[in-house]
Amino acid sequence: MFYLNRVILAGKLTESPEIRYTPQGKPVIFFTLSLPSEKLEDKSLPFEDVSIRVMLVGERSELWAKQKVKVGENIFVEGGLVQRRWETEEGRMRREIGVIAHKVGDVT
Repeated sequence: MFYLNRVILAGKLTESPEIRYTPQGKPVIFFTLSLPSEKLEDKSLPFEDVSIRVMLVGERSELWAKQKVKVGENIFVEGGLVQRRWETEEGRMRREIGVIAHKVGDVT
């Protein structure tokens, strides 16, 4: 069987990147990218813009997050889809589908 998990997106940065660190001290950057939804020709279903949570890992990602990006800037992301699940403090299960980025850059 053949599988392909590759995503290429270009959209607007909706918030400043959040920098976290693993227990080993490795930087992990989180940010949200907003892009327009695909539209149907007859416009029978009203779709909203898409917000995708992106995770970027590594030393160079920390430099990128601290120096280069501003809210509203156009950002290019190439990576793969990931899904995570967790339980809230109230005991409710949550699920989020996002992207682990392999490449990130400014769209000019």
